[in-house]
Amino acid sequence: EGSNSNRPLSQPTQDTDAQDTDAQHTDAQHTDAQDNDAQNPDAQDTDTQDTDAQDTNTQGPVTQDTDTQDTDAQDTDTQDPDAQDTDAQDTDAQDTDAQDTDAQDTDAQDTGAQDTDAQDTGAQDTGALDTDALDTDAQVTDAQDTDVQDTDAQYTDAQDPITQDADAQDADAQDADAQDTDSQETDAQDSVTEDSNYSEFPPIDWGKSIINLGTDVNVMAEGPNRRENSTSSTGIGTDPNSTVTEFLTQYDDCQLFLLTNFFRVRLEQAIEEVVNGISLLLTNAEHFSGKEHGKVTAPEEKGNRSKLLLNLVMEKGSRARRTMWEIFVEKRQSVPKLDKILKEIQESGFDSEMYMKRDVSEIPSHLKDVQQKHKETLRAQTEKLTVNTILIKEKVKIFQLVDRYAELTIISTVRDRTLVEHELLARGRDHEEWRKKDLRNELEKIRTDQLFQSSFSQTKSKSGNSAAVSGVPGIGKTTMVQKIVYDWATGKIYPHFQFVFNLKFRDLNKVNCRINLRNLILFFYPYFGNVLGELWKNPEGLLFIFDGLDEFKDRIDFADNRRNTEPQSMCTDPEWWCEVSDIVYSLIQHKLLPGCSVLVTSRPTELHLLEKAEINIRAEILGFVGDERKEYFNKFFEDQTVAAAVFKHVEENEILYTMCYNPSYCWILGLSLGPFFTQRDRKQQQVPKTITQLYSYYIYNILKNHGREIENPRDVLLKLGEMAFTGVSEKKIVFGDGDLIKSNLQPSQFLSGFLMELLERDDSAQSVVYTFPHLTIQEFAAALAQFLTPHPGGIRKLLSEAYSKKDGRFEIFLRFVAGLSSPQSAQPLEKLLGRFDHETTCWVIDWVKEKVEGQTGNTNEVGKRNLLIALHYLFESQNKTLAQKAVGSMETLTFQELRLTPIDCEVLSQTIELCETTKYLHLHKCYIQCEGLQRLGPILHKCEGLRLSYNNLGDAGMEVLSAALWKPDCKIQKLDLSENALTASCAKDLAAALSANRSLTALELSRNNLGDSGVKLLSVALRNPDCKIHRLCLSDNTLTDSCAQDLSSALSANWTLKDLDLGWNKLGDSGVKVLSEALRNPECKIRKLELYENDLSDSGAKDLASALRTKRLVHLNLQENSFTDQSIPALRDLIMTCWTMELIKLGNNQFSPDGKNQLTSLQGLRRRLRVMV
Repeated sequence: EGSNSNRPLSQPTQDTDAQDTDAQHTDAQHTDAQDNDAQNPDAQDTDTQDTDAQDTNTQGPVTQDTDTQDTDAQDTDTQDPDAQDTDAQDTDAQDTDAQDTDAQDTDAQDTGAQDTDAQDTGAQDTGALDTDALDTDAQVTDAQDTDVQDTDAQYTDAQDPITQDADAQDADAQDADAQDTDSQETDAQDSVTEDSNYSEFPPIDWGKSIINLGTDVNVMAEGPNRRENSTSSTGIGTDPNSTVTEFLTQYDDCQLFLLTNFFRVRLEQAIEEVVNGISLLLTNAEHFSGKEHGKVTAPEEKGNRSKLLLNLVMEKGSRARRTMWEIFVEKRQSVPKLDKILKEIQESGFDSEMYMKRDVSEIPSHLKDVQQKHKETLRAQTEKLTVNTILIKEKVKIFQLVDRYAELTIISTVRDRTLVEHELLARGRDHEEWRKKDLRNELEKIRTDQLFQSSFSQTKSKSGNSAAVSGVPGIGKTTMVQKIVYDWATGKIYPHFQFVFNLKFRDLNKVNCRINLRNLILFFYPYFGNVLGELWKNPEGLLFIFDGLDEFKDRIDFADNRRNTEPQSMCTDPEWWCEVSDIVYSLIQHKLLPGCSVLVTSRPTELHLLEKAEINIRAEILGFVGDERKEYFNKFFEDQTVAAAVFKHVEENEILYTMCYNPSYCWILGLSLGPFFTQRDRKQQQVPKTITQLYSYYIYNILKNHGREIENPRDVLLKLGEMAFTGVSEKKIVFGDGDLIKSNLQPSQFLSGFLMELLERDDSAQSVVYTFPHLTIQEFAAALAQFLTPHPGGIRKLLSEAYSKKDGRFEIFLRFVAGLSSPQSAQPLEKLLGRFDHETTCWVIDWVKEKVEGQTGNTNEVGKRNLLIALHYLFESQNKTLAQKAVGSMETLTFQELRLTPIDCEVLSQTIELCETTKYLHLHKCYIQCEGLQRLGPILHKCEGLRLSYNNLGDAGMEVLSAALWKPDCKIQKLDLSENALTASCAKDLAAALSANRSLTALELSRNNLGDSGVKLLSVALRNPDCKIHRLCLSDNTLTDSCAQDLSSALSANWTLKDLDLGWNKLGDSGVKVLSEALRNPECKIRKLELYENDLSDSGAKDLASALRTKRLVHLNLQENSFTDQSIPALRDLIMTCWTMELIKLGNNQFSPDGKNQLTSLQGLRRRLRVMV
């Protein structure tokens, strides 16, 4: 009964044990998710076909599990109700007590009684664990079905208001067999499009609003998995079509042992959140004792449970291992990581060589000396970590790598995204989204010692292994490589590699001639002398590391087949002379020294070059997640009081906090913000708020500490900024002496303080190159130069040309330019550099105003994105007058279906705060979640219309909105909260806010999970005489007849409610009969009533007709119910006597053709009357 796809018609009789949220029984058979039991006429579901052999949950004297039918091996209980044999139980449920492994509800005595929650606390059994879903937080004694109540791991984009199963449910992943909203009659169920009182919000096409995010559409259609002609030791059935299951049965005990060992690290990650359920099943199968189960599931072992379980299973032996894997197969659809592992097994088959741990080969005695020297050299090169500390007198501080190295989160996949925006912020936005997701459930972490010869390899190769690790600038790729090399040199990781060669692409750029691999190695490691030939004989013992593919001067396109055909590009011999790019290409593709391993690091922008490369593992560095940010600042500052103060400021500023996923940003923040919290004479309000202000203080502190080293810092910064701008324009980050000379600069102490010097090897002498500490510092220097130039006339042309580039290279540069027009950003630098050019500042302000105004009213995707970018410029400028002029005429801000981050929400909040004219804010399907809503919190009450549908705000988000509704100056009139994962838990806060609020007239709450208990609380607010609600939409909220009495009393007391939508619920005839009493009340003002798809029959039609005749009803929607021709007299009487009726919808009922004609013919009664059948 999921809200995320249109539900098929159903009869009152449902199978509460085996309900598929998107597949209900029609005529007592699975319509959308038919399992093998429901497709064989000889093997029908016992709950629906054999009245003498009903499930204990209904009426039958025989206790059978509806999930335990088998088309080929039917239970004797299902064939002959008079010849029941407990020994003849279905192979999928071999419990003589016939326990229902899904969840027994002894209170559901009527086959027509629906248990919408699929859980009755009065009928729970410790052995009745749902094998379809496992939840760490589901109490064992409660045996809760996590397919209907997993509240700890919900999909952020899609929560089924009826069944919140985090692992098997996505609002955007609909049942392939379920009816799609696009296939329904356009007038059927769109309560918004028909709402004339809600016209400020564009109509919602519910069908088109639901997009596919990649969940397998077959998941929901499969129903409970079963194994055919096979019995597992747990009594768990499996899908007979599952190739994985068939494959597992082919493994002997030895092979299964190897398989478990090989995937052990990943299995520990995959099952950590579902260990309780797996342990219980192993206990039921008598592999674990009760004491052992208690030890594995002990609360104090959280985080270590999966390791304990796997250890215990391995100790128990082969039977326990096989049972465990059978459970894994059962759970694959509800545990994504398990599903991924099983798919890999299915695709790759069993390869004993791959799964067996390789022995470390002994290095020949004559190579031991050179290996020892090589390790000593690498250790010396990598044991120290150099940190630039340009804000203090020491230019550089040296730390021990092991003391300073901060572990980063690395995931064993690369997330797809086209980086049109500035790559740092694009990944920052992406990271902000992923940071809030449950990393344990969705992403596989990988350690640096698992990049080779581990189960994480996505492709299996006998000719060697290649790994690619990506990450945005400053995320820690080079430091990670340094740690890998150090750990190998000190014997901590990769003992099977006899030699590791670490090569940086920026070093390889200096090789300007053809070269062979032998000379390339000797160039960097000359002590190998004549022994390299010996190394080539055992390529399996070699690891080549290439760091910084994005910095390589030559393009290596692995999709270019000419490298395989043109002799000059082919490199299959270490002695072969060719270009450096050919050597790198051939090593990665295993054409040169097949069997060796290669590690490549790169920025995301260059990953497309590796798409066709033979890469076994593609990983991405996410950076700091959660408390890792705080830990960085604790290490950065010796004074923990300062560390806490700086982190608190960063945490409270969403823009700064988001930047902190990147270690380089953390470094800049630490250097820039530290002084504000260590000098008592600084005022708190001076702390930087925007990124421009932050970088201004960063440069200010450099000048303050090193300004005496240069005679004219303004001139030097101007020239440096001009060079930086050239680099931004050409996407260049490394500069040589030639670049400095072109910019009329000479190396100096000041420059060495501002730029990082990198020693670079050369054949004859050491040469020096320069790079900014971070790309954003280069971009800031480029922006700053525009305000220092004595010839500012070209600024407008420069801005226009930079804005016209759509590849994102100038996005941050332009934000800095806009920000430097602000006095708050300019003043610190003007103290040391002199006044900024006034003409430039005026031009920039005019340009920002022009960009904002130019996107006003542009509602296409590009226009909305451009407007958001322009608002970022406005935010950086912190210019209230400019904001009022630029946005003053914009009463409506629309960003629907444009994914917004918390940073974007902060910018919107500041914009609305400054201009104070925005009345309507449309953020439908912007995925802002509760965190984004919190950023908007200060301005929500100022808007008259808020469309926040499809944002997964959750109950926590309702707290933010309730606070806005409580404010005495609240202006909110229309509030759309459709599809936001709201539950009964938030209803109390909402009801209290509605009772106090005097402005709200329209409230959309469709596609949530308020349930009967939530609506009962809301009814209290509706009875309040001060409640001003005119329209209330509660469609698709799992409502039943249990809440009808409360709704009825609210309708009788409320004099303002005119439009009520209760569609897509289960009120039934009994519920509508209770509502009809209120509708008869002359004080009831309802003019538009939606009751589509509510399990109504002819009896309900008679009650409605009786209650609504002669009323002022204008619109009635009764589609998708079960009315037959028997209800036609009552409906005809209703249409004829209710003279105000303009539209009645009766489509998708069970009328005969003649009945439809009778109803349609009534349209002639009145000019404006429409009868839709």
